[in-house]
Amino acid sequence: MIFRYPDYYEKFSCIAGACEDTCCAGWEIDIDDKSYEYYKTVGGAFGEMLRQNIKEYENDEEDAYESHGFILKEGRRCPFLNENQLCVIYQELGEQALCDVCTDTPRDFLEYGGARELALSASCPEAGRLIYRNKEKMKVVEKEISEPFPWEETEDEKVLADEILLARNQAIAILQNRSIRVEERVCACLEYAKKVQDCLNQDSIVDIHKIPTEPYFCDTTDVEKESESEEKQYGLFLERMRLFSSLESIRAEWDELLLSFQKRYMDSEEGRKQYISDRKTYDDLLNNENREYEKEQLIVYYCFLCLARCVDDYDFLGKMKLAVTGFLMVRDMNTLRMAEQNGEFTVDDQVVTARIYAKEVEHSEWNLEYMADEFLFGEAYTPENLCVALTRQ
Repeated sequence: MIFRYPDYYEKFSCIAGACEDTCCAGWEIDIDDKSYEYYKTVGGAFGEMLRQNIKEYENDEEDAYESHGFILKEGRRCPFLNENQLCVIYQELGEQALCDVCTDTPRDFLEYGGARELALSASCPEAGRLIYRNKEKMKVVEKEISEPFPWEETEDEKVLADEILLARNQAIAILQNRSIRVEERVCACLEYAKKVQDCLNQDSIVDIHKIPTEPYFCDTTDVEKESESEEKQYGLFLERMRLFSSLESIRAEWDELLLSFQKRYMDSEEGRKQYISDRKTYDDLLNNENREYEKEQLIVYYCFLCLARCVDDYDFLGKMKLAVTGFLMVRDMNTLRMAEQNGEFTVDDQVVTARIYAKEVEHSEWNLEYMADEFLFGEAYTPENLCVALTRQ
């Protein structure tokens, strides 16, 4: 089987108690069946405490992947997370006793086309530092491993996997074309995604590789004319705020963020002017400090994470919209953070905003499904309007 991952993964190591955040708070912690059976056999006082902190999910808990999970404490913290942000199960029973979700986090796996892909989630600050401090183009590493692929794929599944892998790689190549601005690359990528989606919709999967592989450019003439209206960009911003305010809140910091957006930018002429002004200041800051690569790493991260998942639902364009909307929201979060810090914004600030967004969106199936519905029917999320939102002032 092929093992595929971003090159920065080779540098990743959990820093445990030294981390400024924790993977063990904010969402449900599912226990896989193998771990659950083991936990039932652990003896002594610790074994008893372990079992007292396990619950069986109700049948109607649609977001549960397993039958059991830990009973969370206040702040949705794992009951085995101590005051030093360390795992008591790890300390008492060793690493091999951790359930699958605790072993894998912040790794995100996808298996298709005879390969296992791994993405590091920006919800982990240490992963975020590897992603956003890197000035070089992200490269994808492939290695042959001895483990067999877990199921037999049909010929149709193999063809789909090959074509989607090619399309994902082409999208990343477009996004890494540093001869043009990042926002123009993202618009070009949306145009490319439309053509890939046309092939999928017309059951012409084998034609995906026929889409031109030369550097792909988007004709932004109409976009530039429409973007002259600040009201249009501000209106699209308000639509994004409506979407993100409707999500299930995972952590209090998300609610605080939305309140800050409300106070500075929302629903007033002064707020509109402030938003447009801050956006320009943020773009100028990254441009003047030669930090455009941070934007590139942001959108490349989302595309590597999201696009290949269309092997399950054939919605390549929808996954591209998810990536672009994430890029826009994190950009808005960066803009707000810069403004609140009187024009200061470092790469460590980028790590913080990307982490907050990842924890709210990437790890919540409910939020992802809600957003997918919006992308299907919401006028703000057509490729054309996404390009308007991307265009610089």
